[in-house]
Amino acid sequence: MEAKASEIEATTAESEEAAESRELTEEEAGAGCGVCMIEPSWDGIIGFKRYNYKYLCTPSVPCLTEGGVEPPMFLGKDEKLPLMLSLIMGLQHALAMVAGIATSGGLLIAGDACFAWQYDSEMCDAREYLISAAWITSGLLTIVQVFRARILGTRYYLGTGLVSVMGTSFTFLPIARDMVVSEINDARNEGKCSSDGDCNGFGKQGYGKFLGTAMVASIFEMCIAMLPTKVRQKLFPTVVTGAAVMLIGGSLISSGIKYVGGGVFCAENDLSRSASFGSPQFCNENGNVALPFGSPEYIGLAFSVIAMSTFLQFFGSPFLKSTFLFWGLMFGVFVSAISTYEAKDGDMTVKDGNLVPAKIGRQYKYFNDQRIRDANYFIFLWDTTFPIRFAPEYFLPILIGFFVSSAETIGDITMSCVASRLPASGADLESRIQGGLLADGFNSLLATLFTSPPNTTFSQNNGVIALSQCASRAAGFACSFWLLLFGVIAKVGAAFASIPICVVGGLVLQCFSMVFVSGMSIATRNYNRRNAFILMLSLGLGIGVAMEPNLFEAGGGVSFFANNLDHNYGFWPRHKTCKKFPRVDAVDVVSDATCTVGNYTWTSNDDDFTSVCAGLDGTYVDAVTVTTNERVKTCVNDNGACCDKYYKRKKSSRTTVILLLNTPYCIGFCTALILHLLLPEDKTAGEDYDEPDFEPVGAAKAKEIEIEAEP
Repeated sequence: MEAKASEIEATTAESEEAAESRELTEEEAGAGCGVCMIEPSWDGIIGFKRYNYKYLCTPSVPCLTEGGVEPPMFLGKDEKLPLMLSLIMGLQHALAMVAGIATSGGLLIAGDACFAWQYDSEMCDAREYLISAAWITSGLLTIVQVFRARILGTRYYLGTGLVSVMGTSFTFLPIARDMVVSEINDARNEGKCSSDGDCNGFGKQGYGKFLGTAMVASIFEMCIAMLPTKVRQKLFPTVVTGAAVMLIGGSLISSGIKYVGGGVFCAENDLSRSASFGSPQFCNENGNVALPFGSPEYIGLAFSVIAMSTFLQFFGSPFLKSTFLFWGLMFGVFVSAISTYEAKDGDMTVKDGNLVPAKIGRQYKYFNDQRIRDANYFIFLWDTTFPIRFAPEYFLPILIGFFVSSAETIGDITMSCVASRLPASGADLESRIQGGLLADGFNSLLATLFTSPPNTTFSQNNGVIALSQCASRAAGFACSFWLLLFGVIAKVGAAFASIPICVVGGLVLQCFSMVFVSGMSIATRNYNRRNAFILMLSLGLGIGVAMEPNLFEAGGGVSFFANNLDHNYGFWPRHKTCKKFPRVDAVDVVSDATCTVGNYTWTSNDDDFTSVCAGLDGTYVDAVTVTTNERVKTCVNDNGACCDKYYKRKKSSRTTVILLLNTPYCIGFCTALILHLLLPEDKTAGEDYDEPDFEPVGAAKAKEIEIEAEP
């Protein structure tokens, strides 16, 4: 038996070596270009004889198609596809991710610079460009990832060799937004903005610092890719990678809900505005309609997107189900385009980016197409540029972001292998993870050079592979083509930048929730008592600060009234990093005005006190006041602009600490990783006792019956 077992092991080892050798040969031969070759014939271009197109377009009616529509044959990763089929399959992937790329690639980052109180005209006008640049960048970098090229003279690879499509990472979205807004606010505090309130170019400087810092930090992910497999597995077990992905989704779901209600700004400042002025904060990111946060009109438009997505899951064809996010968004855009709002007494509207009183009875539109009409027809990379700088205070948070992104990529590649019917463990998977991580880091470096945020693999596209039954890399290359096409046509980017934020909320709420669910499936793959404790603590802290951001940062936001609270209070108040506070003239009343009539004297500060005293024929004495010029440390209704000059090192340290504590995936991921490295593994059955020398009764009885049955 021992000899036979050793023979089987030797044969298995030989077959694995042969398979690996064969794989190396296939991967090196054109790095995957073979899937792009088609026969020069109509069938090679259209492919009606090769593929059942009926499957992709047949609606699913629950009462008529019990058990679902029979899927077509599975198309493997190296399957050659007809041209039209490649384009259709690639379009599914592109439509599944195009809205998510636009949202994280520039729509929200540049949109923060469009508010009057933190306005940078140059950064605001770059919104359409950043959306187009994100699509072009994702298209180019997807080609790198889908290819699988071996680095000469080594056993390392660049790329996964799967349909691993690339898109701008949601992980870095909160950091990028904070850097843009902080740079504008600092310029405003120091009096560098123009008299009309335009901090022209400072938001672009903040974004340039983000790109430069991310460029340096991207090298870290490339180093992770080069680590030995055992070390990488130790750092990125499923419980840590799953928790990281869940917290990325969980931290962004709160933002998605704020978009649903009308926008992040009005959500964060609604209560503090009401407390200060007795009126709600109006939202100004929904065309010309400005309503308070949570208005039913905004929520209705957001749920039109969700309703269409749900409808397609009931009755849509496989093609529509794979691309439900895009069609849901388009339905929401259609509803917002045909809807108007009739202004009532006290309503506001948006004019030239500012809130002004609305005309009673006038119909205002939710969708403003001015940007589309003003946009050029075509656009290319570097049409708008940003000054590349390095921000040391943000380096550590961005570095952790790449650590989290690496964890997310490992989970995505594993799921891609499962959807592509490839081994979900062993040497083949580890080789693809190594190539994917290296491509992720290299692509992120290229992305920053292309003026776009760092890129990562998109997890929702694994669902497209599973639903379409197509894992051919030809679909990945076709997806790149569509993304490049969407990016080059400038008016498409302008159209996305014009969508009301509440409609965007209906989309991104589903995107972010999808990321959370993907992380949940990864985190629970190896569920036991130890991992349950790690998840409990890391998710408790991560989701906790997402739900209650005031825990470490008073005000819980980065705009308007929240900035005042952040300056005065919190875990580490910003005034403790201030070097020079502004001087303000203060009038102190030493004694009040007096009026003496006979033996009676009384005091008052009323405006008519002088005339009253004269009417009583009394003796009037003016109040005594002293005017002083004092430095004021308390910030009240000044948008946080309460420090003329900061200690650079202290401010840098505070920014790093607050970002780490207040970013859900940072604090949660660090907690999960530390606990994983410190907590001992649980012993599995069979490790704490010796195997019995006797056979179980059932097994012995079964063997007796077997022997009796032999002739």
